[in-house]
Amino acid sequence: MKGFRYLLLCAILVLGGYSAYAQGSITGKVYDAKSGQAVEYASVVLLKVSDSSLVTGATTQPNGSFEVKAPYGKYIVRISFMGYTTYTHPSIVSLSSATPHVGLGKVQISPSSTMLKEAEIVAERSMVEYQLDKRVINVDKNIVTGGGTATDILENVPSVAIDNDGNVTLRGSTNVKVLIDGRPYELLSSDLESLLEQIPASTVENVEVITNPSAKYDPEGMSGIINLKLKDKSQGALGLNGVANLNVGTPLPFMIPDGMPKVIPTLMSSLNLNYSTEKFNIFFSADGGNRCRANTSTSYIERRHDSIPYDIDSMYQNRIGNNWMGSAKIGMEYYINKKNSILVSYQLRGGNRHHESVEDAIDLFSNGLMNYHQADTNNNHRQNHVVNLLYTKKFDEPDRLLTFDATFNHRQGNGNGWQEQRYQDAASNWTNYYLLESDSKRHNNIVNLKLDYTHPFWESMKFETGYEGQIQQNDQEYLYYRTEYDDSHELQKNLDDASTTHYRYGQQIHAIYATLGGKFGKGISAQVGLRGEYSNVNGVDVLHTDADDIYKEYWKLYPTLHFSYDINPMQSLQVSYSRRVRRPHMWDLNPYLDVRQGMEMSFGNPGLAPEFTNAFEVSYNITVGKFNVFASLYYRQTDSMMTRYGFVWDVASALYYSPWMPYNAEYDGYWASTWQNLSKGRNYGAELIVDCQVTKWWKLNASVNLYQNYIEGTELLDNTDRSAFRAGGKLSSFMGLPKDWTVQFSGQYRAPFMDLQTDMTASYWCDLAVKKDLLQRRATLNFRVADIFCTGGFGHTTDNAQLYRVFRGRRISPVVTVGFSYKINNGLKQSRKPNMDEDGGDSEY
Repeated sequence: MKGFRYLLLCAILVLGGYSAYAQGSITGKVYDAKSGQAVEYASVVLLKVSDSSLVTGATTQPNGSFEVKAPYGKYIVRISFMGYTTYTHPSIVSLSSATPHVGLGKVQISPSSTMLKEAEIVAERSMVEYQLDKRVINVDKNIVTGGGTATDILENVPSVAIDNDGNVTLRGSTNVKVLIDGRPYELLSSDLESLLEQIPASTVENVEVITNPSAKYDPEGMSGIINLKLKDKSQGALGLNGVANLNVGTPLPFMIPDGMPKVIPTLMSSLNLNYSTEKFNIFFSADGGNRCRANTSTSYIERRHDSIPYDIDSMYQNRIGNNWMGSAKIGMEYYINKKNSILVSYQLRGGNRHHESVEDAIDLFSNGLMNYHQADTNNNHRQNHVVNLLYTKKFDEPDRLLTFDATFNHRQGNGNGWQEQRYQDAASNWTNYYLLESDSKRHNNIVNLKLDYTHPFWESMKFETGYEGQIQQNDQEYLYYRTEYDDSHELQKNLDDASTTHYRYGQQIHAIYATLGGKFGKGISAQVGLRGEYSNVNGVDVLHTDADDIYKEYWKLYPTLHFSYDINPMQSLQVSYSRRVRRPHMWDLNPYLDVRQGMEMSFGNPGLAPEFTNAFEVSYNITVGKFNVFASLYYRQTDSMMTRYGFVWDVASALYYSPWMPYNAEYDGYWASTWQNLSKGRNYGAELIVDCQVTKWWKLNASVNLYQNYIEGTELLDNTDRSAFRAGGKLSSFMGLPKDWTVQFSGQYRAPFMDLQTDMTASYWCDLAVKKDLLQRRATLNFRVADIFCTGGFGHTTDNAQLYRVFRGRRISPVVTVGFSYKINNGLKQSRKPNMDEDGGDSEY
């Protein structure tokens, strides 16, 4: 704490050296003159009276309100937005010590006549907005995700990708923290892939991509934070409002291979309702449906000793999965008075995940067992209860705020599975029957607490401090039983001690943070932050009492720095730094042996340590005519890098690579993988995002990310450094056509790249969607075709002295989805705050 006080004092002394100048503010609200709806993201600029040169500006909020701060003087106020006639306030606005604050009240802007002749287009916000410490991707108008889930949304976000196993990556790194409405996804589900499949795309408002988060955020995640913000059911207009959605879809039957059902349906629906008065706000939401996915794959595997194969397999697999899910949430926000409000909500989320796969293989090497058949069936039931309490305290000073957020989550689940194996000898006789059955039980409790206080001072300065804590307890039990022939050819069912596990795991994280920042001079913003954190983890193997218990604790500091310079309203420069951490999770530490199909196995490493990253980034944003360009250079250095490492299991390699795991000769020849700490890794790259308003009805967004990974050589890598170049890009085209038609085309490409031990193949696909507004835009009809050219393949190749493996797969496509949405009254909108009048000033109840 002594170091923290010293750092804070230095920051105040340095920042305090900037002299504050007298300034006031101009406020108001911007509305569409035709529809009466608030206009968001309109540009409000102040011009000098003498020469009409630009002084400063701002953009309007979701409810149309704006506030522009400027030195005392006389100004021309001009408001503009794409598709609207530019508005100039009829009189000169003066700011002085006598009138430091001027309210313009309601300002109405009219759609341009040119736009109305070409097409009736509703004004839309930009797809990407750039802020001091994050990028906001507005996905609510992204119709290619219609009928999909949060997974489809993330696949269309620049810099973000999801592989076939459900792993989310940011700028090519899987070490990314995913939040749902600012909270860790673990509060809703321990399985991120499953959770993303449970969230309908229609319930997501936008996605925040924070590549260098401030000290306010949890430092977990080397490459940054992805925050999915759901549509705010507690922010409706007065009265009853809501939105209902229904989407159905399936791959085209003639594209589905033999051995699979000819209809693989997807059904997604959601209902959001809101009833608001001046004193309280009640909201209810429900969503549910079934997401069915299917893919096929082939594998060729050579297991080797010193590059000489001793076993060769060729496999073909069909896999299909049904994910039934549903959730209901109810809550109320009560406005105690104009300064205090409290929100309470409860959510129940549950579902059942059912997966089936059939795998056929040919042993190309052995003269004994030739053919192999395996069938897998898995069912997982889950139920999550979330209770949330949010208290908000406002003060007389603008931007001064106190919030307390408490969330309790209890989730439970159980599952069962069957893995049946049969072998056929050279005489075509099926023999050596083998059945692996599993039962699982999971109970988890998580408490999240956050207390945050924001205090503005010196006109443009802001100090924020708070506490954040997370306490979780997990109890996971997996029982495995083998049924196989014994020496007398009788079927016997026995508990598989090696694979069975009952593990109790706990983690606590307690953090105190502070940030200090503001605006200095013309167009300069800066923020410095520090987060002090204590964390501990503990793990107990209940079944294997001879195993050592795990207990680790850490005291760490995480500094952050953000600097922004607005060169002019069309250009800005940002520089940022943050220190990040990646903590081992329960399954990374648990030495539980997971034996899978294809002679593969994995287990955790109880000695695994966290990795720490120093991240630097410089970005530049410019608007030139119809183009908005965002360019970024970034560099990350990671110490004690965590990575999965694979090897062929035998007595020598088990002792060398995983001395904590008892050797079992039964798995000789299996491909084993576990977690290891390497010494250092570096990642650097460049990212480019371009928005172009080609015409009034046609908008393009393109992004490219180029980056290089470097891993310092260790004994695991034979003291050889490894590096890999990666690339990826996305393109979206939006066309607003006459008669309320909208067409969107989206495509993305990920170039081949090399991982620690694997070469990944290129992947690319395109989606097409058409939207038609009906009933005076109260209803919407969507038609979507995903992967229209059937190119959505994936694969990888591993080639070393122990293993040669070629894996190729493809998802069943194209998938056709039809959706319908209807707004109840005006749909869900930003609420009219009870303590604000129409002109933006304070008012009493």
